[in-house]
Amino acid sequence: MALVQAPRNTVSYVRELKPRKDTSRIEVRIIRLWRNYNKESGNTIEMAFVDKEGTRIHASVGEQLIKKYEDKLHEGDAIVVQLFKVYDAIGDYRATAHPYKIGFFPTTFVGKADEFPSEVPEKYFADYNDLLGGKL
Repeated sequence: MALVQAPRNTVSYVRELKPRKDTSRIEVRIIRLWRNYNKESGNTIEMAFVDKEGTRIHASVGEQLIKKYEDKLHEGDAIVVQLFKVYDAIGDYRATAHPYKIGFFPTTFVGKADEFPSEVPEKYFADYNDLLGGKL
């Protein structure tokens, strides 16, 4: 099976990501980054990405790839990510409401996103009155 790279100018939005399609190229900002440890997967780097539309998705770097990517991933940075795995976000631990999660491969490309906006829409915050009124 040959890996096919998406054309350099083709950028997908997070809402367009689907499992088993590993040729997508996304431009995102790392809005949260933390280290995690559990018995099953060991040490990981966990992140919440947001794209230009304000859609968020959880991303994870496994223990065997931490050394390769830790210097390229910093909270607040706008990055381009290509050749990654998209899979179902399952389990009780969910960092975003997105139905999928991103996993890094040894071949995943991470670079700087030059034209990413400094602010993205905040579509995940509920109105405080809606919370108090029990509408949500």
